[in-house]
Amino acid sequence: MTSKNYEWYVKSDLSEYVGKWVVIADEKVVASGRDAKDVYRRAKEECPGKKLSIAKVPSGEMLILSNR
Repeated sequence: MTSKNYEWYVKSDLSEYVGKWVVIADEKVVASGRDAKDVYRRAKEECPGKKLSIAKVPSGEMLILSNR
């Protein structure tokens, strides 16, 4: 993920997307669903030329490791 999108993803309440794939552009969810390929395709159509980040929203607690 891009830095801004990653930071936004980690800090955001994405509980409405639990168990789904989300595509993030400009620090917002632009597409979501159960099929990663379909979600990414829709996001590319919706946001041509933008940097997109895709992630699956976990159903339980999430552990994030960083080397900072």
